Amino acid sequence: MDRIVQKAHFFRRAGFGATLDELNSANSPEILLSKWLNETPVLNVPAPLPIVKKGRQEQSREMWHWLLKQMVSSNNPLHERIVNFWRDRFVVSLRKIGKAQLLLDYERRLRTYALGDFQELLMQVTTSPAMLTYLDNAQNRAGKINENYSREVMELFTLGQGQYTEKDIQEGARALTGWQVKLRPELGTADVNFVSRWHDDGIKNYLGRSGKLSTQDVVEILANHPSTARKLAADLWSALAYRDPEPAIIDRLALVYKQNNRSIKAVVAAVFNSPEFYSDKAYRSHLKTPLYFVLSSLRQLQIEANSDRVIGGLRAMGQVPYNAPSVKGWQGDQGWLTAPSLLTRLNIAQQFTREYGDDGGFDFNPDRYSTKDLVTVLLDGNSNRQLEEQFTGLSKREVAALILSSPIYQLA
Repeated sequence: MDRIVQKAHFFRRAGFGATLDELNSANSPEILLSKWLNETPVLNVPAPLPIVKKGRQEQSREMWHWLLKQMVSSNNPLHERIVNFWRDRFVVSLRKIGKAQLLLDYERRLRTYALGDFQELLMQVTTSPAMLTYLDNAQNRAGKINENYSREVMELFTLGQGQYTEKDIQEGARALTGWQVKLRPELGTADVNFVSRWHDDGIKNYLGRSGKLSTQDVVEILANHPSTARKLAADLWSALAYRDPEPAIIDRLALVYKQNNRSIKAVVAAVFNSPEFYSDKAYRSHLKTPLYFVLSSLRQLQIEANSDRVIGGLRAMGQVPYNAPSVKGWQGDQGWLTAPSLLTRLNIAQQFTREYGDDGGFDFNPDRYSTKDLVTVLLDGNSNRQLEEQFTGLSKREVAALILSSPIYQLA
């Protein structure tokens, strides 16, 4: 890969695509990776304060606007990318929770622990009001066991399928008892309490460990399990490099996880520092999700994200943040290739690039770019004759729309 192609590839995987200034800067991927991994991210947009008088729809709207602005405008795109990875992995949904304030609390937890110790992150997720509500662990009490979270935390969040028994689900659920979510409508928040009389304090036998196990014990056992290390290694590689990593790569990353005390940062660094990351197998091997398509378009063309039209477009394509159809999240690339979804992408490309008018629009400024600049920032400087022939006679707005609509731009 030449310098521009390599840098563009890095920005697509370490964030949501590079701006023209970022591509032209002297900073190498190695310098940027070190900087992003070791700085404390600053929230560029303050989270909206919970206002009880506002309706649920208005609260949700404010949360989504804040979230989109944060992902587009952050000076640390890697942090945004990893937070989004956890958002997709530790799924909670507004459809069931019904309160945007609980999701803002959840978002702060993910952002604080996104690159830290996986055990700490898992504990924060497990005891959050959002997750306790979404997977029913707030209803899990001694004598009235609810196994929902116990099952999903092993299958989806840590060990993976086939790495536990039905007995482990039952015993884990017993250990996870005792949590209460108490809503505080006057503040628009919720308190999480541990109620000892609701906790099953008997002996449990869980994944080879026996004793009066608690939630903390379950989290510790899962975070330090070899299957968790391998699943996390495979999932991070698949998200940041390419799907279906070779066993040797999984082994290598799982060892990094173990040797660095479950450090997410260490595993992420190992992914980007692997020679395979810049291989042909990795280059543009991902189909952009609807959210990624929107974020990359806005970020690369430096368009303001605060618009109900963005949320409407995401809703039409079936991927609004914190609105996944199930705890399994959104499943696979092929689901985004439906005719209605692709048509919506074309319409959004037109909306993003057309001139601002009486009916609203976006603040794309074509005067920032030459046609060559647009090819550089959106296509790594690589186009083909067939595409370039279509540029003839087009304005820069039309060229930008054409590139955003092109098959190659749908790949990350």
